Amino acid sequence: MCVDKALDELGSFSDLVEESKQMQQDWQLVLIAALSGRNGITPSSAEAEKSLKMMLHVVENGGDLSRYITFDRDGIPVQFG
Repeated sequence: MCVDKALDELGSFSDLVEESKQMQQDWQLVLIAALSGRNGITPSSAEAEKSLKMMLHVVENGGDLSRYITFDRDGIPVQFG
């Protein structure tokens, strides 16, 4: 499951867990990345989609996940060695 959230759409970690329950997607870890945009302009949905696809490619191919912030379902940070 991938979710693109703008800053004004972010809530608490509990909100994310509840949203995932509504989507009926079981998960163990959440990977978080941020896009900075350019010249004070928020990235477009297409730019976010491209980044999400790159993230999925990294996950599906066993790539380096250290560039992402990762939490378990309880909100506890996870580090990969």
